[in-house]
Amino acid sequence: MIHPIFGNRKASLIYSFGWILVASVHFVIMIWAEDLTPWQAGVDSLVFNLLFATIGIVLWYTVQFSDPTKSNTFNLILNHITLIVLVNLIWIAFGNFVAKSINANEFYTKFVTEFVPSRILTGVFLYFIIVLVYYLIMYYNDIQAKLSKEGRLLEMLKEGELNVLKSQINPHFLFNSLNSISSLTITNAEKAQEMIIKLSDFLRYTVSKDMGHFSSFTAELQNIQRYLEIEKIRFGNKMLFEFDLDDDCMDVKMPSMILQPLFENAVKHGVYESTEPIVINTSCRSENNLMLIVIKNNYEQDSIGRKGEGIGLKNIQERLRLVYKHDNLIKVAKTESEFEVTLYIPIDKNDDE
Repeated sequence: MIHPIFGNRKASLIYSFGWILVASVHFVIMIWAEDLTPWQAGVDSLVFNLLFATIGIVLWYTVQFSDPTKSNTFNLILNHITLIVLVNLIWIAFGNFVAKSINANEFYTKFVTEFVPSRILTGVFLYFIIVLVYYLIMYYNDIQAKLSKEGRLLEMLKEGELNVLKSQINPHFLFNSLNSISSLTITNAEKAQEMIIKLSDFLRYTVSKDMGHFSSFTAELQNIQRYLEIEKIRFGNKMLFEFDLDDDCMDVKMPSMILQPLFENAVKHGVYESTEPIVINTSCRSENNLMLIVIKNNYEQDSIGRKGEGIGLKNIQERLRLVYKHDNLIKVAKTESEFEVTLYIPIDKNDDE
């Protein structure tokens, strides 16, 4: 782990300023309380505080090996008592030697000797302050690491959930399309070939898109038109589709492949067993920083009663919740003859494709 003082310029400045402040207080106390001359007080303050500031930097490396979460209480206390004794011996012995060498006079030599007990108390206090700060830094770093790890795990979980939803949607459409192609190869080979080409383009777009990413409404709409053209080959004039789209919608970003299940449901529940033409109407407008996409189709009451609604709507609701962290971005309305789904896509969600 990088030293918190050397790895951060702001921390280095704070550490330096803190010791300058301590040294200044030390200097004042030595003059007022101990009757030292300014020179003697200055030397005493500079030597002892500079030395302990250096020791404080080294203490980081020893504190890392005394992690409270990895050591029992007895060993932790024993380690710190040993360090306190060692730090005070080094600090006082070396500091006294240097200070007396600079202030070579009888008064200061006597002062230094008599001041040892106070130095010990000061050393213990400074030791605990520095160690406490280091433990707080370690605790903060651990929390940040855990939050980062949890964030990555949540992203992986989210991606996994989206992939599960994708695996539920695509095979259903592919199965139906391949069955249709198989039938068309017997009844109409040219339409079978046309459907294979359109299906290839549709699947190429689908495979290239990650459901956790975003695409423009225009790109999604183009792929929906491929899908409808594929189904149009199957159902002919029994299936009609209309579009009423505002220009403001075209460049808005939205979750990739989120519209396809809605159109699949419209075909499955509206067109599949209907004897009359079914019209799938798609409209889009922007309103209050939302893009409102409305997809509605007529249907025959008996057919939808038999087939149910499938998993498409639930998957879309779950995807919208995962992406936008809201549960009210899809609305379903059903009458005796018409089924309508409205999506509310936040316009300010401008993720890249």
